[in-house]
Amino acid sequence: MFNTLKALFRATTEKPPEPNEGRPVAAGLPMSISQEDLEGLRLDGRVNIKLIGLRAHPDALFRWNDDAYHHIAAVGHVDLGQGAHLVRFYLDNDTWLQANIENGQVLEYKLFDFYRVAHLSDAEFDNLINGEDKQPDSIGAQTIALTSTTEEARSCTYQRVWGNGDSLWSPPVVFEEQVMTTESVSARHVTHHAMLYERTIEGAQRMEYLLLSAESDGEGSFMAVHNVGVDVASVDIDAV
Repeated sequence: MFNTLKALFRATTEKPPEPNEGRPVAAGLPMSISQEDLEGLRLDGRVNIKLIGLRAHPDALFRWNDDAYHHIAAVGHVDLGQGAHLVRFYLDNDTWLQANIENGQVLEYKLFDFYRVAHLSDAEFDNLINGEDKQPDSIGAQTIALTSTTEEARSCTYQRVWGNGDSLWSPPVVFEEQVMTTESVSARHVTHHAMLYERTIEGAQRMEYLLLSAESDGEGSFMAVHNVGVDVASVDIDAV
């Protein structure tokens, strides 16, 4: 499962981790990682992210304002084991920046948008992740067609990244996330049943990702979330 999740970022190089001795650990981050390791990203901080050229490609569903700084309202942490972690910085504009970390080294970043969110009943959630009758465009399907949320009527098709590429359906990957907010006394736990998809943005040398997730917070809230995202270079992150 760990190798499958790491495929979300496809890093091809590894560097030895730098010592973390004497550096304070920021709220929500793994013990081995400081905010300096994450371009200065931290809970209750602000960040500007440059996606130069993205707006020149109308085929992309993901949209971004290069000029604005956004408040980091929450930080999520997923411990994948074997020295691997995902850290998510949730911003005030309903987007989130995710870092993939292995052995103390930040490998890659992706920026996602909560593109479409549907609240589910307990029965609907159970059928989505456990039902035997797998529906087209459901979590684990080989391809997913996602319609635009704008007035422009169009649909984009994403190909499944995880699982057996020849199979019409693969089970979602399950992982636990601990989320800290600026008002948290303790972390909130969220269970994700997730599957990653991708497509090439027409006319661009850039991939667009769809992370489809069925989520439960353990307190009776269930959601199906379509997260649309793109890759982000570390040099394009300005955190304060």
